[in-house]
Amino acid sequence: MEHASLFQDVVRYIGEYLEQDVSHLRPESRVATAIPGLDSIKLFEMTLYLEDRLGVEFDETVMEHIETMQDLVDYVATRTSGVAETT
Repeated sequence: MEHASLFQDVVRYIGEYLEQDVSHLRPESRVATAIPGLDSIKLFEMTLYLEDRLGVEFDETVMEHIETMQDLVDYVATRTSGVAETT
């Protein structure tokens, strides 16, 4: 999956989970500050939702270092390409 399409999917799933319009998100947007109402509990729950929707597993230790939407998309891309390579 190409990054632009993956980015759109991630934004759509975040919006679905939060039940709000997050179309303002850009690759350089900071995950922790660009999404209104996103506290640590919602972030954790959102990653679980993204796991289900995208078919990837998020490593807790890596998630602590994801700052921007681009970081998030890059991480998902590496996880999905790893899945594709092993099947």
